[in-house]
Amino acid sequence: MNKGIILAIASILTFSSCHSVSPNADEEAVLVKKPWFFGHGGVDMTPVKSGLTWCALSTYGVNFKIVPEKHEIFLDDLFSDDNTPLDFHSVIITQIVTGKSPILLSNYGEKWFETNLYNYFCNLVRDHISQHSPFDLMSNREVLNTIDQKIAKQMQDYVNLLSKNKEMPIIIKDVIIGKATPNKEQLAEMNRTAKVVQAKQTQEREYEVQIAREKAERQKAVADKAYMDEMRLSPSQFIQLKWVETVAAKSGANIDVLVGPAENMWNVKRK
Repeated sequence: MNKGIILAIASILTFSSCHSVSPNADEEAVLVKKPWFFGHGGVDMTPVKSGLTWCALSTYGVNFKIVPEKHEIFLDDLFSDDNTPLDFHSVIITQIVTGKSPILLSNYGEKWFETNLYNYFCNLVRDHISQHSPFDLMSNREVLNTIDQKIAKQMQDYVNLLSKNKEMPIIIKDVIIGKATPNKEQLAEMNRTAKVVQAKQTQEREYEVQIAREKAERQKAVADKAYMDEMRLSPSQFIQLKWVETVAAKSGANIDVLVGPAENMWNVKRK
């Protein structure tokens, strides 16, 4: 048989029994080898960096991010120190130690976070939330920052504890539990309470205005009585005087006013 044909057939057989693994620049690929028929496969402890790598059909690759990775976790109905149910949109940022993704896969599998860290993180958040008031959890940034730092340390301590048995090459980069938000039922109750409080405050302000008006009227009455006594005016004369003052306040008024004897007459003019 022609040597060129043999080489072509060999090439076809070789490439048809291979496939490529090509992780991105921010990833490592871990090759997992399966036996063709008998024997043992296993994890290749040398990770594949970015670029194209060919491997047998019985081998597959698992890609891992080696840059900080964000895990978003939604936690509903966590109870504060007064048993108020609150919701949280929390984030934990982790990073795999470069070059150790094969160790992570071999020891903890592809779902290493979900099966080993998720529940522990949720329990830590729940425990810390139960120690603080709804007000602090919704608006006190200092309290929230302190909780974030404590949980981040506790998570790293837990990773280190797991690593004593089987290495977990994970760094806890950051934790952000986020500001608390009331759940739908709690929010509706808060809105109802706010309306009641607002109505009460409006009622109190109206009452204060009424009291102030009555006080001013009493003071004016006292002042008017003192004026009447000083000027020796009868009630009817005082009423006439007030009428004159009212008319005089209008433009064009020119009025002769007689109160008592003729010598007490005066003229009121207003331009």
